[in-house]
Amino acid sequence: MFKNQFAACRAQEATIVDLMNLKQGKEEPLKAFMDRFQRTVSRVKGLSTELALQHVMPGLRPRPFKDSVCRNPPSSMEELRQRTDDEIRVEGMKQSYQKELQEAKSKKQEGRRDGQGGRPGSGKAKEGPRNPRFPQYTQLNAPRARILQESLSTQIMQVPQQRPTPPGADNSKHCLYHQNMGHNTEDCMTLKDKIEEMIRSGLLQQYVKGN
Repeated sequence: MFKNQFAACRAQEATIVDLMNLKQGKEEPLKAFMDRFQRTVSRVKGLSTELALQHVMPGLRPRPFKDSVCRNPPSSMEELRQRTDDEIRVEGMKQSYQKELQEAKSKKQEGRRDGQGGRPGSGKAKEGPRNPRFPQYTQLNAPRARILQESLSTQIMQVPQQRPTPPGADNSKHCLYHQNMGHNTEDCMTLKDKIEEMIRSGLLQQYVKGN
């Protein structure tokens, strides 16, 4: 009566046929498949280690790991487990790297859309504030174009993102900071504010007039 009561809860034994039919799904991670493989192996009564190892390679999805198992079959379940763990770590690192690349690509595309804008003339509005940020600016002993180039070469200042030339811009004027047409580098309010901000934070002191 006790056996009949809990018969449904008893673990069903598997056969060698179940092991032969075990296949890794198209999108199934290696870890999930190996967990299924280990559970099936433990349920096959009287299964030898050699026979179990023979059925792991046919079940794997065509990938470099399957080629590795085919060229150099594992000699024990422990060796199979170690090699599987190594491959799982590699897959995890690849997925993490791909995710970082995708996020960087998405941010870059968003930056381009913000720079282009959705209306004519919006790109010009993105180049920088029309009004000065500071009530007074430090007098400089060098042109802002030279300060920009020397700051970029010494990596004190980061290379700015290129902005598209606004429609109807004056093509006779070129800005080295925004790398587009419409205004001169010396008149670039964004660059002017950037240099002033850096001077007030203690940088670029060699360009302050009188130093």
